[in-house]
Amino acid sequence: MNLGAPRAALFLSRARRSLTPPKHRSILLIMSTVQEIEAAADLLPVEQKEELLRFLAVRLRKERQQSQPRIYSSQEVATMLAEDEADGERFRKGR
Repeated sequence: MNLGAPRAALFLSRARRSLTPPKHRSILLIMSTVQEIEAAADLLPVEQKEELLRFLAVRLRKERQQSQPRIYSSQEVATMLAEDEADGERFRKGR
């Protein structure tokens, strides 16, 4: 099911709280703001907060590993071109 904007879902069991869907009697809370997610995380026991932290750390590592295109400013481009031109001139002169 596509909910459109990115959302986080936290399943809460009446008997126990869990980050994974419980088998019976669950309540699905859909959160779309950081404040809502933080408030729900405050309700978790310490062990599950640690589980959530590990989950987020893994996701962040994966996202950071994806290469992002580098955007150069006009000044950076001009500097690189000037350096390339100077290197090319030195090469042509055999220096």
